Amino acid sequence: MSDQPKPDDDMDLDAEIEAALGGHSVLEIAGRELFSPTRRREVELRAGTFAEGLVTAVGRADLFLEFGPRQQGVVPCDQFTQLPEVGDRIKVFLESFDAKEALFVCSVRRTAQAAEWDTLEPGSVLMGEVKGANAGGLELQVGVLSAFLPASHIALERVEDLEALIGQRFEVEVVEADREKRRLVVSRRGLLARERDQRRVDITSGLLPGSVLAGTVTRVEAYGAFVDIGGIEGLLHVSELAWQRVEDPHEHVKVGDAFDVKVLKVEEDGKRISLSRKALTDDPWDLFVRDHPRGTIVPGKVTRVATYGAFVAIGEGVEGLAHISQLSPVPINSPRDIVRVGQDIAVRVHEIDTERRRIGLSLLTERGDRLTDDVADDATIREVLQRDRPSEPTLGDLLRKALEGRS
Repeated sequence: MSDQPKPDDDMDLDAEIEAALGGHSVLEIAGRELFSPTRRREVELRAGTFAEGLVTAVGRADLFLEFGPRQQGVVPCDQFTQLPEVGDRIKVFLESFDAKEALFVCSVRRTAQAAEWDTLEPGSVLMGEVKGANAGGLELQVGVLSAFLPASHIALERVEDLEALIGQRFEVEVVEADREKRRLVVSRRGLLARERDQRRVDITSGLLPGSVLAGTVTRVEAYGAFVDIGGIEGLLHVSELAWQRVEDPHEHVKVGDAFDVKVLKVEEDGKRISLSRKALTDDPWDLFVRDHPRGTIVPGKVTRVATYGAFVAIGEGVEGLAHISQLSPVPINSPRDIVRVGQDIAVRVHEIDTERRRIGLSLLTERGDRLTDDVADDATIREVLQRDRPSEPTLGDLLRKALEGRS
């Protein structure tokens, strides 16, 4: 045995196992002796265990086995990559007992091995049944042996209610098998992780940008929502939830919501999938620009006020900027002197920048008057001011006056 120090993960698992077992063996924790020869004979031929049988017949759909006098089993032929021949002995798993037919319904589990001390080693895969639970994990029966499954190795995510798993059967892999101490420690997390990764590869192999899939929200975070798209998750970023600005994703989606999403990107062999919801709807900016050319007057609501102007919502998901120079016919110190957040106002489409997707708005007419009911008053005032203001002498006037003085 090597004297090299164990990796940190192994040391953490050893500490967790010791804390859970409290210095006792799995047998002592379980409170039952399953290792005695007498007990082994009792459980050897019952559902949930492995057994070796003699092939007695191979039919079109099923293969028949004999385990002993009046002890027979059947295995579907499609479970074999290569069918055994009559007279071969094979090891199978006894799934259940059909009392009506008086035979065991069996299966061939290529990844599962019989739980026997002489065949167990780290990485061996076993079928176990949960018999009990404690604060540290689960007590499993794997064939004729007892095993311990630490709580952190039950699933990919933390399992809160361990008692709810009692009676369930699933595959586990051996982490530690110490025959002298009668200690068998197993894990399920690694198997589940490999299944998840393989499922992700299978699904994403045909997943292309532009694909539209049905999805269900599994989790909502500040930066977006995770959506299940058939066994794997993708991220619906906050910027892809809707065309309008989204401050809080929780206000738009919740866990369990189901809707279609569009695949934007598939990266890192499917480990990162970017999704969009807004891509499946018409861009409201394009629709607005199409229906509201330059000069159109539209209703709006002030959403933000900055030092350089006011942002105005002019449609679902469409916002424009009214620059400070377009808020008043006379210079002002601050946009807040003219508008306030939440105010309903009429604005004129002043500019449209299709490349930068920006819409410039104005509270003024083309002539520079206020865009209100008293526009005529502004025009009148300007006319009066212009008429009453003394005219400035031109260069021609000054030259003419100088010539007149000479003469």
